[in-house]
Amino acid sequence: MKKLLITFMLTTLGLSAHAQQITLSVSNPTDHQRQEVVEANLQTVQNLLGITAQESFVIKNGFGQEQAYQKSYDGKLLLYVSVLPKSKAEFTIVKGSPSAYKSFVFGKAYPERIDDFAWENDRSAYRVYGPALQRNGEKSFGTDVWTKSTQELVVDKRYKLHLWGVGQRDSLKKAGHPKEGNAIYIASSFHHDHGDGLDVYSVGPSLGCGAPALMKNGELVFPYCYKDYKILDNGPIRFTVELTYHPNSDGVTEHRLISLDRGSHYNKITVWYDGIKQPTAWASGVVMNGDGQLAMGQDYVLYADPTDNPKVNQSQIYVGTLFPDGVDETTMLKGNKSHGIGIVRKYKGLPYTYYFGSAWSNYDVKTFAEWQLLSNNYLKNINNPLITVIQ
Repeated sequence: MKKLLITFMLTTLGLSAHAQQITLSVSNPTDHQRQEVVEANLQTVQNLLGITAQESFVIKNGFGQEQAYQKSYDGKLLLYVSVLPKSKAEFTIVKGSPSAYKSFVFGKAYPERIDDFAWENDRSAYRVYGPALQRNGEKSFGTDVWTKSTQELVVDKRYKLHLWGVGQRDSLKKAGHPKEGNAIYIASSFHHDHGDGLDVYSVGPSLGCGAPALMKNGELVFPYCYKDYKILDNGPIRFTVELTYHPNSDGVTEHRLISLDRGSHYNKITVWYDGIKQPTAWASGVVMNGDGQLAMGQDYVLYADPTDNPKVNQSQIYVGTLFPDGVDETTMLKGNKSHGIGIVRKYKGLPYTYYFGSAWSNYDVKTFAEWQLLSNNYLKNINNPLITVIQ
């Protein structure tokens, strides 16, 4: 009945049941400029255009320029937009074949490098450790950060160059030429900056940047390395992966759903657990390497990490966790590796969503004060999302 009514109304207005073009409007309810990925209902677009899920369409801005978009694994239309304060941007959607789009996000597993899983966008890159590392006994639990100073995708190139350099170094050392081998390693390793950033963040037996953990007797219970992964989205403007971890000593299994958008300094993460028999404490936050600045509020933990070699690197990695749904407290947890964390008491294992992210002082966030301002605005944006209307 509802479908017949809609068809009748469109006919009365002199329109066909399926529109030749539709409009997607994006409104900014806040008093500051917004640049971010918005979500709209993909099924609504397909229904209005009269196309199937296998057919494509084209999105154009007010100048008629084609805009990159993405169909997400969970049925959303994703579009990267820029909207003035208290303003509205409009886009036209028509049937057609879209162009090949440049991707701003990417992620994959690297079995050649002890099962690392790494992903990136145009701001930062991240890494978690896999089964091969767990088998060899190295204690690296948390989320690693790789700094970037370019919008280009660089992680895949870094792995290939790094592994080649390691091979050259080891071969030359075995042949009696360690100096030459070390020079090649320095020129190729992702632990050194070759013009686009590097890996100088210390993780080890810690949360790193924003990993989740249950708590027992006031201590963090790390899930160690992931067991399985499933890539759900891989560009051009959103990357999404689901990670499943090995059961801990209490038989509890952790799951993480992580997504990273174009232009965002923060990942969105939803975590849940199987096997929790009674309420327990849960936490996330950042490891405190060195003597960096720490800022904590009701719903955030931010830190200025001095890198793994402050004297040489002379830069800071800004890291943080945001808790828009709230935590019971934020505090500093001291230990062999101290942390700034947010804690949820009486957690039952149900899905909980929060955000973790980073920036680098040698790229687009120059000071800790800027990082605090950016993170505060990010929280405001989460609580005041851009409004999309399709008509």
